[in-house]
Amino acid sequence: MFELETKSVPRLPGVYLFRDSSGKVLYIGKAVDLRARVRSYFNPQADGRPYIIRMMKRATGVETIVTDTEVEALILEANLIKNHRPQYNIDLKDDKSFPWVCITREQFPRVIVTRRRNSRTSQCFGPFTSVKPLREFLREFKGTLGIRNCTLALNEDDIKRGRFRDCLDLQIGKCQAPCTGKQSREDYNRQVKVLEQLLEGKGTELVKTLRQDMEQASARQKFELAARFRDRLRVVESFMEKQKVEHAGTLTRDMVAIQREDNTACGVVLRVREGKLLGRFHSFLTGVLYHTEQEMMQAFLQQYYLDADHVPGEILLNRDPVDLELMEKWLSARRDGKVKMRIPLRGKQHRLILLAEKNAGHLINEQLLKKQRKDMMAGAVEGLQRDLQLDKPPLRMETFDISHFGGHDTVASMVVFIGGKPVRSEYRSYIIKSVSGIDDFAAMSEVLQRRYSRLKREHSQLPDLIVVDGGKGQLSSASRVLAELQLNIPVIGLAKRFEEVFVPGVSSPQQIPRSSYSIRLLQQVRDEAHRFAIRHNRERQRKRLTRSKLSSVPGIGPALQEQLLKHFGSVRRISQADVEMLCGVAGIGIRKAETIHNYFAGTKDAGTGSKP
Repeated sequence: MFELETKSVPRLPGVYLFRDSSGKVLYIGKAVDLRARVRSYFNPQADGRPYIIRMMKRATGVETIVTDTEVEALILEANLIKNHRPQYNIDLKDDKSFPWVCITREQFPRVIVTRRRNSRTSQCFGPFTSVKPLREFLREFKGTLGIRNCTLALNEDDIKRGRFRDCLDLQIGKCQAPCTGKQSREDYNRQVKVLEQLLEGKGTELVKTLRQDMEQASARQKFELAARFRDRLRVVESFMEKQKVEHAGTLTRDMVAIQREDNTACGVVLRVREGKLLGRFHSFLTGVLYHTEQEMMQAFLQQYYLDADHVPGEILLNRDPVDLELMEKWLSARRDGKVKMRIPLRGKQHRLILLAEKNAGHLINEQLLKKQRKDMMAGAVEGLQRDLQLDKPPLRMETFDISHFGGHDTVASMVVFIGGKPVRSEYRSYIIKSVSGIDDFAAMSEVLQRRYSRLKREHSQLPDLIVVDGGKGQLSSASRVLAELQLNIPVIGLAKRFEEVFVPGVSSPQQIPRSSYSIRLLQQVRDEAHRFAIRHNRERQRKRLTRSKLSSVPGIGPALQEQLLKHFGSVRRISQADVEMLCGVAGIGIRKAETIHNYFAGTKDAGTGSKP
């Protein structure tokens, strides 16, 4: 036992790490008096928490790190937990990185969305919980404010030497071309500052400044400049209107709530700046079954504010952390100003905390539903193994369907499900080459021959189950191909009409309950294959009809047809183009442009019944 080693542990503040025989960190804690705290773990009556008792049975050594103050120990503890993720500490589930908005530290800053922030090279704002609305917000604001989208490393020396050229963004009004000197560095950075103030939640102050600038420009009869300030003002007011929170007032604060369900908890931070909700951060905590709500709140606050770019002066909580005074002291040092943490019990602020709790509860329910779906999918895969009497669970299923339009444009689709979930990156579509007219059996034979002869040749992974959309005919075609290739892969047919499942060598369908998870999974993979096949078939029809229209134009071959479609995007736009626009296509001169224009003008007249 290593208890004797603890006599050399100093009576100073710091952090301790318990390790097992392999050196793996089991538990990390902090203490004002390291020796007293570490030695307490060897007294069974001192700490009867079940997870601590289990941890001490595995621990074979303890390491201590001395700090000057308890606040430093708190910070070090949070960093070490984040790096080591010990088994017996509360773990903040970080299975995805959150997006940040970063303004680069350049002469002409760029505004980017990233999941890997670097505070040395950028000023970062966030994190945000959803990247799609964030990109939409930046697309709107950057265009109105004229913030560049390019990745050029701009500096004033290169601009003076004329190293850069104007781009399309200048022509459509999304950028004022600082790269060619059309916009000064000072003016460009003022626009970036507008966005920066918005992200910091300083919208009220910004509205006053922009309105003042607009009125001054208008008074000096600089109406173009005034219109620019007006557009920026509208953008800011629009953003602020979308971000309002009822009863939030005009204060800046964070609202933090913890909710628990069995062994999973969720921590939520609602960031309110000047009464506007700027975002919601959440993280799941696992391994919390034997921890108190105060310990969960402590762990969540440590990990969140360790990386947070901004600490407000007031933080509302639904639970106190273990060391409230210590947390306030640490956060005050981080903010360089006083931070007050408290639990509101009534009034508007209490309703705000209830809002944060509601968010946390909703997120836990979503997490539990995802787990239930995952368990259901696992049950469906196991159920298929049982119902179809397979040797192993069909973890990888490949499903095929045939689609055509009256015997034309025949295509096949293959969709892949792994563990009961679609893997769209592995979907494939095939153009049927050897079959003319309506012959689904032959088309199924062709696609399976092409697919599995290639997998066999390349020694690639084979599926655990093949599903063909159709009854006995399609199943017989599939079985014959697999026999020719000498592949022993289970294959079934799923008939649409009565959702009947057929297996090779058995004339009657399998007796699978209609309400079982396994039949629902088969229906899902069949419907997905059907959807994917129809989409490919319609795309083929569209291309064929498009080419047939263009091929009727005199003197226009396949190469020019492709050029025209690439340039205009559709036959309708080609038919609406004048001669000058048609001449803008590579390979088309004035005579061919007139031919194309006259052809479509003639078809329009014929369609309306008017005389030439």
